Amino acid sequence: MAGASVRLDLDGRPIKPVTICMIGAGGFIGSHLCEKILLETPHKILALDVYNDKIKHLLEPESQTGADRIQFHRLNIKHDSRLEGLIKMADLTINLAAICTPADYNTRPLDTIYSNFIDALPVVKYCSENNKRLIHFSTCEVYGKTIGSFLPKDSPLRQ
Repeated sequence: MAGASVRLDLDGRPIKPVTICMIGAGGFIGSHLCEKILLETPHKILALDVYNDKIKHLLEPESQTGADRIQFHRLNIKHDSRLEGLIKMADLTINLAAICTPADYNTRPLDTIYSNFIDALPVVKYCSENNKRLIHFSTCEVYGKTIGSFLPKDSPLRQ
């Protein structure tokens, strides 16, 4: 937390450190959010994902970004009984888990939408039942046709 100043809430009081359950911590947004939180706040992170490639550097003991404040848990929210316990341990849950492959929306639209929304229902349920705060958003729906897709198939601009 080098260089971080004391952050204040809206009433001018110092913000107390919290534990954040970050679902989808290994994705593009999740990995960057974990890094930012560790660099600029005293908060702890329970990082949940099926992959940790993008946050491995944060988990290394010699990491300057707070390796002592992040724990990685490899799990799939659809199939893991540990999910509720990890949510209970946290003050806040941030759900970023989603299938983010634009091609899947065209080839497997129902599977993809089901995965990104229905599979997240237990997260909402556990947060509600345990009186935990939840931030849930999905960026996977921003994908779509590019301007190039409207060009003729033989146009060199489609490259």
